[in-house]
Amino acid sequence: MWRVVQQIIIILLLIIFLASLPMMIMVDPDSQSIKLDVQQLPEVYGQFFTNLMEGSLGTYQLGYQERSIALDISDNFFTSLSIMLMGVNSAILISIVFGIFISRFKITRVFGAILNILATIPDFIIILLSMILAVNFYKITGIRIISMRPEAGALNLWFPIILTGFAPTVYLFKLIAVKYYQTGGEDYIRTAVAKGMKLNYINFQHVFKNIEPFIAAELIKVISLGIGNLFIIEYILNVPGITKFIFQSAEIQPIAVGLICMLIISLLVFLSVKLVFFLFKRGFIYE
Repeated sequence: MWRVVQQIIIILLLIIFLASLPMMIMVDPDSQSIKLDVQQLPEVYGQFFTNLMEGSLGTYQLGYQERSIALDISDNFFTSLSIMLMGVNSAILISIVFGIFISRFKITRVFGAILNILATIPDFIIILLSMILAVNFYKITGIRIISMRPEAGALNLWFPIILTGFAPTVYLFKLIAVKYYQTGGEDYIRTAVAKGMKLNYINFQHVFKNIEPFIAAELIKVISLGIGNLFIIEYILNVPGITKFIFQSAEIQPIAVGLICMLIISLLVFLSVKLVFFLFKRGFIYE
């Protein structure tokens, strides 16, 4: 328990340090060199924890208005959390279904070929191209599928969810496809086939049970890919998410709070995937 507390404290201090870096990096006009002024760190840490002890998260500047972070953060937090939860969990579900349970069908080969082509394109370019296609689709059909207005509701969610889940889907599907090919050559799989067991039974009871640890081991990488895309998507599509506190403010307090919220979102997504795996194994896998 004490080790967990220590890790939380260290992570919190590191986040505040990262948030204060823009303020501490200075250019010496005489030597034209970059200097790091760490003398402000005690004041920065003191101000942050003072606000917390006072029951406040501080304020941030929005245009010409100074607003309370605590009053605005809940809606933004749940918007980002919803996008990450649905994006990452959908990516894992699609990768498992195509990579294991319907891998023998032709549609999986087509799906894999499309992902391999898209994997050669940087995520940032794919996001921009998808926006251009969405705008052209609106011009041709008159049907709006994306919106740049923060109050657009569902239009601000489903498109970011797809884009957020794209990179995790590409990464995880390729991993599962390789592991499925390797597992299919194992002796216990050949023995199960020789005994006349049905393919779906083998996939559920043998293949998935042996691939699931590899998925769990790569889960942090999968979530980090989703978080990386979320930063780009919320900024470009003007989604009212938690990254607003990071991008739209030069102050330390909102940046630190935004980064901490991102860490909490990552943890909640991680726990949600673990819960889904637990329920899936309890319902379909014989231990």
